[in-house]
Amino acid sequence: LPAPHDAGTFDANRGAIDAGQAACVAQRDERSNRLTEAGVTVRELRKLHGELTDELESLRKRRSNIPRQMLTLREALCDALSIAPDALPFIGELIQVREDERAWEGAAERLLHAFGLSLLVPEQHYAQVAAWAERTHLGARLVYYRMRPLSAAEPPPLHPHSLVRKLSIQPESPFYAWIESELARRFDYACCDSMELF
Repeated sequence: LPAPHDAGTFDANRGAIDAGQAACVAQRDERSNRLTEAGVTVRELRKLHGELTDELESLRKRRSNIPRQMLTLREALCDALSIAPDALPFIGELIQVREDERAWEGAAERLLHAFGLSLLVPEQHYAQVAAWAERTHLGARLVYYRMRPLSAAEPPPLHPHSLVRKLSIQPESPFYAWIESELARRFDYACCDSMELF
């Protein structure tokens, strides 16, 4: 500011100081708001990072790609009803893409995702599971199928390039026949690796 040699310059300097101070206060408040917003963003990102890290660690420790939330839900169900988790498998734990068809793994996982997250519930546990699911706030969508004894039926014919032919079902599973039938009924999609085949 210029040295105040007269009253006009003095008054102009006072006005400039007041305006400068107001601008500094506004700038400080704006920066403080940005700092608060950045802090909230950092906390949200840290929380997300923690969740993703936990999920990755959980994935490394298990054989399937079933999300941790669904595994935790099954664990709570099994603990409440004193049922072994192996007695209530997710379909995704019992099927996989065959080794020689790994190129189709991504497409198969996307197509079968919801089906793979469904629980298979044997007849003897079905009433308990259904009652528990009705009275419990699950916090997630739980699909479960009642497994009644099946009569051995021939699965429907498949397209020669069917996705189902690229999958394998755990051979010792008591639900093998049901899974095979459902896969054939619901997922007989032709896998085309060329436009000519498409």
